Amino acid sequence: MLRRTSSSSAAMLSDEQKRMYRSEKEENFRWILKIAATRSPYRLSEKDLASIDLQNRLSDIGQFTELAHGSMNPTHIWEFLTRLSEPGFPLHGYTYLEGSQLIEVFRGKISDLQGYVAYRPQSKQLMVVFSGTSTPAQAIQDVKAWNVAYPGPGDDVRGTRVHAGFYSLYQGVRDAALDAMKKGLESCDVSELVITGHSMGSVMCYLLLLELIEPSTTEQYITPGIQIKLAVFGSPRAGNPILARCWRNRVKQHKEKYGDNSLMEWSVKGYNDGVPALPSTMMGYMHFTESPLYLHHGRLYHIPSSESEHSIFTVTPPTPSTPISSSAPPDTREDSLPTSPEHPLGGHNYYGGRDMEKLQRLMRWAAEVGLGKEASDWEQAFLQKVKEDDEKWTSRAKSPRRWWNMRTRTMAEDA
Repeated sequence: MLRRTSSSSAAMLSDEQKRMYRSEKEENFRWILKIAATRSPYRLSEKDLASIDLQNRLSDIGQFTELAHGSMNPTHIWEFLTRLSEPGFPLHGYTYLEGSQLIEVFRGKISDLQGYVAYRPQSKQLMVVFSGTSTPAQAIQDVKAWNVAYPGPGDDVRGTRVHAGFYSLYQGVRDAALDAMKKGLESCDVSELVITGHSMGSVMCYLLLLELIEPSTTEQYITPGIQIKLAVFGSPRAGNPILARCWRNRVKQHKEKYGDNSLMEWSVKGYNDGVPALPSTMMGYMHFTESPLYLHHGRLYHIPSSESEHSIFTVTPPTPSTPISSSAPPDTREDSLPTSPEHPLGGHNYYGGRDMEKLQRLMRWAAEVGLGKEASDWEQAFLQKVKEDDEKWTSRAKSPRRWWNMRTRTMAEDA
């Protein structure tokens, strides 16, 4: 039955979707989902839908999240942001970046983990952004999944344990990230501090904020009145249940002291993304965020807190006439929803309604043809490279359908 359904899914893919999946080089961890994830008995439905306003806000923040990937150079991105945002170039459609300013790029001492701080003056948001895994050296840290005592500040850390490799990466990048954040807070008019990351970068966000909201140290870093927003995508687990409870208690204490809206946290799990299932609960790990979100075929759902450790959900999709959230304000409702998902196979690199690997590929091409180099006519060379790639795929699409469908059918079966 699974194979029959999957083959049908492959047959239903458009040529553009087949090209998208055929172009995948990065790991999407769909196979990990099959062997490591657990299925929730709870069925997500219309009543669990998040508002379109929240979905759009997270997609906007995700535009900054994607640019932290270690394969990209944030300095060059902001130097050529206007050009890169034009039609035909990699950042066309990334409208939330418009008018933003790069404050500082930072790198960790362990495995050269990249991050950056940027400022968006229109919304007075300071963005602290961490890259996910982008090098073999970082991947080695990812698989150091034994836990060690968490030595962070506070009187509430007794018995807490943290992923050894993740904490090593955090220790290597902590000081540089705090210095860059402090620079932004001191030089910009900030009303919101947004901390965001994808994959392993999500864990860096949690560990940084775990320190920032420790009651005795919060005001050393953050002026009262600044709202904190945590937005992470495809996060693995980072610590044991005691550390997760420490996180939840600190979030609760922060809200009690500064107000319910002083700290907002959103952790998004994606359909067919196996990373949130790692490391396993059987190894003594637990997710920090008590009530995460689930992205399924272009819809965002609230996961009940009782189901927060699961990564597989059965979803009853909304009818086309159903608002994204019946509790959402009228101006954030959507009365007509598309019925065809843009990224039907899901995976680790499909968040925010975008193909994150495609952006990495396009930015790599731009760098290869001279982006950031003096006296370089990189724009025309980049457009020519895109044209040649389009022609290659057009030619393949005209070849025998069996060849064209072979990889996408296999991927659909894996999904």
